[in-house]
Amino acid sequence: MENWFGAGASGFRMFQWEHVLLLMLILFVSIGMYRYRIRMRKMQLWKKVLITGLVVSESSYHIWAVHNDLWDLHIFLPLQLCSFNILLSVLLLLTDNRRLFAFVYLFGLTGAIQGLLTPELFQEPWHFRFIQYFMAHAFIVWTALYYAIVRSYTISWHLLFQSFLWLNIYAIGVYVVDVTIDANYMFLLEKPTNASLLDYLGPYPWYILSLELVALCLCLLVFIPVKEKLNHTKEDHPPFEV
Repeated sequence: MENWFGAGASGFRMFQWEHVLLLMLILFVSIGMYRYRIRMRKMQLWKKVLITGLVVSESSYHIWAVHNDLWDLHIFLPLQLCSFNILLSVLLLLTDNRRLFAFVYLFGLTGAIQGLLTPELFQEPWHFRFIQYFMAHAFIVWTALYYAIVRSYTISWHLLFQSFLWLNIYAIGVYVVDVTIDANYMFLLEKPTNASLLDYLGPYPWYILSLELVALCLCLLVFIPVKEKLNHTKEDHPPFEV
């Protein structure tokens, strides 16, 4: 138990069978959400499951860090985009706010998928941190899909660009924190040490500008299925009610 909940040893390798297995599991659940969307729409249990998963994954991460004397101001503040989206996802589930959905869907979904495909992770498979990492990112994905697929929420062009503006405002705030405390939240001062999409986007600081363009393209891609339409004709997908 102590080894499982300990700091862990470096042993993660991208796309080893354990990594692929968890990706397939997350995909399977996501497909199931679409397949049973009408039934799930009538059940409040799913919101409780999502909230519990998000809260447990984030709080246990900090408990683990404190237990192993790893917690550090420069690493564990909830300022990374996925950590921030965990907090926003919980708030979304509590409020059903349309603007929160737009941000979580556009940046939580795309960011979490990128995090799942190229994890910033070092611990070996089935270590606590390994499980917690995938659990946290999976619940962000499922929360975004719950509102998009099950609740049939949509996003207007106005909300799309408003969310992108808020992302940049948030990034500026995080950059100020990074410079102030000599941290690297959102990788605004240097690239992560593990392999990631940033490796293909040029040197610092140009990769930040490249990442802006990539983020916009990804947002437009995931925006297509939830684009707000003037007329909603599908019975399975009623229009969003404010």
